[in-house]
Amino acid sequence: MRALVFSALFLSSVMLPAAASAQTGCGGDYLGCTSAPIRYQHREGLPVEFNFDTGWVPSGSPVQVRIETVLAGNTQVSLEGSLVGAWPEPMSLSVEPTEGGGRISVDYGIVFRARARLALDVGVGGPIRWEGNLPYLPMIDFRAMSANAFEPWAWSRASTQGRTMRQHIADVPITDAIVRIPGISGGFSLDAMGEVEAGYRSTRFTFGGQADPITQGMRRVQAVFMAGSFVEYQPALEGVLDYTVGVRLYPGLYVSLAGRRWTIGLPEIPVGVGPLPRTIRFDPAVARLGLPDVVAEPAMVDFGEVTLGRAAERDVTLRNVGEGDGRLLTIAGDGPFSSPASSRPLPVRSRSVVVVTFTPVRPGPVEGTMVVTTNDPDNPRVRVAVRGVGVEPPEVLDAGSVVPAEVDAGEVADDGGVPLTLTGVDDGGCGCSVPGQTRKAPGGMAALLGFGVWGAARRSRRGASKRRKTEESP
Repeated sequence: MRALVFSALFLSSVMLPAAASAQTGCGGDYLGCTSAPIRYQHREGLPVEFNFDTGWVPSGSPVQVRIETVLAGNTQVSLEGSLVGAWPEPMSLSVEPTEGGGRISVDYGIVFRARARLALDVGVGGPIRWEGNLPYLPMIDFRAMSANAFEPWAWSRASTQGRTMRQHIADVPITDAIVRIPGISGGFSLDAMGEVEAGYRSTRFTFGGQADPITQGMRRVQAVFMAGSFVEYQPALEGVLDYTVGVRLYPGLYVSLAGRRWTIGLPEIPVGVGPLPRTIRFDPAVARLGLPDVVAEPAMVDFGEVTLGRAAERDVTLRNVGEGDGRLLTIAGDGPFSSPASSRPLPVRSRSVVVVTFTPVRPGPVEGTMVVTTNDPDNPRVRVAVRGVGVEPPEVLDAGSVVPAEVDAGEVADDGGVPLTLTGVDDGGCGCSVPGQTRKAPGGMAALLGFGVWGAARRSRRGASKRRKTEESP
């Protein structure tokens, strides 16, 4: 048996429209966001075998044809976009399309074989009875092409439809190819037209147990994640693919005998399949979302002793050890602890130094906490312990000199000639001095009084000495 074969190729392409940068998925209420690319591809053949037999047509005609058709092909859908994660906790997930990242295509061919049958009564030579395969027809490439933009991820069904013009396939002379009878000529003719409609729509993204599905009515969902420099999700896309494919055949026969011609226009023969809706499940994509992870060093800052009214500064280093861009938002402290640092970016694997200040307002030890606010999703507030001691400043005289807390006023001789000093041991609160011992002055004023007493004693001794010398002189 000889086969009659021709092919038909139907191709349509639909491109997803452009989307803004995935970062637009953050929104104003979120501290930060990040994204990762996701890609999906699905290819399948016709879900059912399609064999079509026209039977002998037209019924009762002396010249008939029979066409057996096999329809085969495949449909392919590919989509690209981004999974966007935004925070603070819990992680908020959404999907954004990529410009030019979606494509749907169908490719179908028609394989068929044809037979012809003659049952003619002629006066010369008796009746003609013949049945056999029609020979090969020339190979014809049918193409139906169309393109149509549709809503991102095609939540609402998007379709494209194409149709070829009616094309003449071939004329097959029957007398030359099938039977040779003197005086009889005839042939078989075939025209054809192809058409296709394909459609796709997404139904949901699933995340296993990590989050609820994203659907047309629920574009943003909440997901859990562990602390760290990244989080990984595996969104799986589900959708519905449907298509209708058809070929319209226009066969014809003619016979010429003894100057007479029989022309038979056979009815149009539609050969089609569909619509065939199919739920398809793409293989899961792996989306690794890089997150900022900010740490502060050191965790404790000790300022030591700082004079009241003065300020001491120390450095604190902020490091982003994560896989996503970070940002310092604010830094604030308790009581006398503060920082002049302002908001600044913290790129991946970078560090930044901020200054922390201690300005005591009262004497004594004080402890507090510096709170560093960043866009770290699992630890947005990094705490640094701080402490210091406020001390009184030394007392200053009007001349600008400083009187030490302990003063040696020198030795002063009393009437008995025993040295007497004002810087000595404790006198038990009597305010007196003990010969041979020393006493600590209680403060600057006591030292000043000591100097006055010493000076008056010396002046008194000098006056007495002068009077004795005057009395003794002749």
